[in-house]
Amino acid sequence: MFDYHIHPNYSIDAEGSIDEFCEEALRKGLKEIAFTTHLDTDSVADDCYVNVRGRTVSTRSSEWLEDYEASIRSADDKYRERGLRVRLGVEVDYIREIEDSLPENFHSTDFDIILGSMHLIDHIAISATGRAEKAFKKYSMEEIGNKYYTLLQEAVESGLFDIIAHIDLYRRFGLKFYGDGVREIWKPHIESFAQAMNRYDVGFEINTSPWRRGQQQPMPEAEIVKELRRQGVVIVTVGSDAHTPRDVGRDIDRAYELLRNSGFENISQFEKRVIHNFTLT
Repeated sequence: MFDYHIHPNYSIDAEGSIDEFCEEALRKGLKEIAFTTHLDTDSVADDCYVNVRGRTVSTRSSEWLEDYEASIRSADDKYRERGLRVRLGVEVDYIREIEDSLPENFHSTDFDIILGSMHLIDHIAISATGRAEKAFKKYSMEEIGNKYYTLLQEAVESGLFDIIAHIDLYRRFGLKFYGDGVREIWKPHIESFAQAMNRYDVGFEINTSPWRRGQQQPMPEAEIVKELRRQGVVIVTVGSDAHTPRDVGRDIDRAYELLRNSGFENISQFEKRVIHNFTLT
């Protein structure tokens, strides 16, 4: 099994070294993992930093990305002999000014996979405790849906990304604020969104982190997964969104089962941003 969404301690909200994550992945029988450290881009939100060997560095600096790439490639060399492939990935937070917010050497970095995500609406973090409520108080449920999916489709059409992460992230805190109706706001947007994904060969992930937080559904929830498949989307990965080693591989088996039950026959693997499909087992 694969886990394609892991945050080592380069991410400012994560703990655990690359080696610690790899050892845990081996203990859990994983065959392949992708490290996808956060590359936050919205400087207004003031989260645009990474940790590099005990120092805090701006995400716009080329220095951290060179160190990160070298560390991941070294890990792949080290753990390949023990049966674990280690992929170089990154999770980039999409904003409209994205190209001006990336490290200078971003496009020359030899990534295996690039995740796109949307954590902010109008510079307000909708997935952070104590901050999301500001956005929800400012906008109606329908406005949140329109703004969120407009930006998410722009992310797909930017050509920067291979996979869109945790598609319905607004649900994390939106359920408490808006109620159960927030689970429906994707419906007016999903056809156009799926068409863009198919046109640009962009897939999505099943993010298992909500399950370990006590929620009943992953991200996206099962109804969205089934609708994306009905719309012809076939590129899909699974990821734990682990920020500590103990969470590597958590509930990946449940995500595989959901994919099979939703009509997916393959799981997507990435190497140098080239897709290879493997039969779901």
